[in-house]
Amino acid sequence: MNSIKDMVMNEIVIEKSRFITYLFPVEDAIKAKEIITELNKKYQDATHVVYAFITENDVRSNDNGEPKGTAGMPTLEVLRKENMINVLAVTIRYFGGIKLGAGGLVRAYTKGVSDAMKNAVITHEEEITEISITTTYKDSFYLDKNLSLSRNTLKTFDDKVTYNITLLKKDLEKFKELFINLKDEYAFNVIDERKEFI
Repeated sequence: MNSIKDMVMNEIVIEKSRFITYLFPVEDAIKAKEIITELNKKYQDATHVVYAFITENDVRSNDNGEPKGTAGMPTLEVLRKENMINVLAVTIRYFGGIKLGAGGLVRAYTKGVSDAMKNAVITHEEEITEISITTTYKDSFYLDKNLSLSRNTLKTFDDKVTYNITLLKKDLEKFKELFINLKDEYAFNVIDERKEFI
């Protein structure tokens, strides 16, 4: 699954109608609805405020007065095609006086979201493993030189050195190969396994 890192805004003009598209990362439907409410206030003079979002527990779209299936659903289809999750897409339309027809509307809303997606920083869902390693001071120098696979490392010092290391689950076996070269005893534990967008 994919998501986006930050909010993105894009504007296109088709047959004198302005289509302003926003993409937002959202953690749930509550946050998506809050943003939609804010944009409705900000663009209260707009002809239509169309949206679609996909979160882990909810999928919704709304044509907001456009002919049924010509705005919200095409917006949602772009998100699905890009394998998105936890993303809200909102397109504000200012009617320019020329009717686009059903096909034209579908193309316009699809283009608005697709163009915005091109400007987004895409993040990918990865399986993350957090591990704990306790070793001697002597071997800690060796580990310090070989932590390139780790995404985050926290060290604590006592009679031994304990590392809390976060890395991609797919790199775990490769990381374990480092331990073959440790001279002294060490303790290894998996603390947590989760998914994150990176």
